Amino acid sequence: MSIEGRIAIDVNFADSSDATGVQSLKKISLVDTSSYSSGKVAIVTGTCGTAAVSIALAPTSYRDASGGLVSFSVVSRIAFAANPSSSCNADGEDEQVVSSGNRVSVTDVSTPTSFSVARIGTSGTAAYTLVLYGT
Repeated sequence: MSIEGRIAIDVNFADSSDATGVQSLKKISLVDTSSYSSGKVAIVTGTCGTAAVSIALAPTSYRDASGGLVSFSVVSRIAFAANPSSSCNADGEDEQVVSSGNRVSVTDVSTPTSFSVARIGTSGTAAYTLVLYGT
C-alpha cells in the first residue's frame, strides 16, 4: 500500500473596531498541517443511531487500492464527519470527536482497539465517515 495525503486545519479570524479615530485589531490564527507519505489509511462509512455502532480495528475487512487487506498495528490519528450531530469515541480512552453538519473533527488517539460511533440526540440516524490513519 502506497499512500500520499495530508490532514490540514486552518483557523483564522480578525476582529477590527474603529472608534474615535483609533483602530483596534485582534487576530487569531491556528494552523496545523501534517503530510503523510507512509503508513496506512482506512475509510469507514456508515449509518448509526443513538445506540453506538462498534468499529473494530482487528480483524478488519478494510481493503487498499489493490484489494489487499489493511491491518493496523497502531491507529494514531482519526478524522470524523457526520450529519446530523454524532460522536466518535476511541474505546477505552478519553479521546472523543464530535461532528455536526458534516464538519470534520480531528484528533490524535493513543492505542484504541475499536471505536464507537453514535448519533447525539434521542432518536434518528446519522451518516458518518471515519478516516483512520496509522501503521
